[in-house]
Amino acid sequence: MKGSFTGADRNKRGLFEEASGGTLFLDEISETTPGLQVKLLRALQEGEIRRVGDNHPVKVSARVVAASNRDLKKLATEGKFRDDLFYRLNVFPIAIPPLRERVEDVMPLAEAFIKKARVRTGSPAMRFSPASAKALRAYDWPGNVRELEHAVERALIMAGGPIVEPVDLPPEIGSPVRAKGKAKPSRKPRSR
Repeated sequence: MKGSFTGADRNKRGLFEEASGGTLFLDEISETTPGLQVKLLRALQEGEIRRVGDNHPVKVSARVVAASNRDLKKLATEGKFRDDLFYRLNVFPIAIPPLRERVEDVMPLAEAFIKKARVRTGSPAMRFSPASAKALRAYDWPGNVRELEHAVERALIMAGGPIVEPVDLPPEIGSPVRAKGKAKPSRKPRSR
């Protein structure tokens, strides 16, 4: 609310208000503080929030989708996440396996990421060579989909032509080792 703290020069709707009638996505819910967990639980159970600096509740109705890369049930058991909030959120759980268990998704995602990066940077059309596609599918992806996206962006920068080769990928993914134990030299990044 206007005047509730330094710099609050106007009333502003919060995320629950903005999402009312729609969907609110809460990413990395496991990282929320205990205080925020209490507020989230109240908003979900009561269907109302209180703006900072206001004494009157505001009714909200939003579908909440929460994501976490950690096991919320285990965290709740260990006392590191509120049990009641876990059970309130755990209405329809969807487990998405890590990328290493979904090898068939690697290339469609890589193609989507190269297209996205090309549009953003204005780079010419590019594609993956069969060898670079094989290297992408063979890698274990400990950083999951985010690691793949950054690897593709790096490959786009490093590629010297319209085809991404293994040498353009990060060394841990694509640099083949020669018989004498030396990695192929990397190409110079192309200028933009």
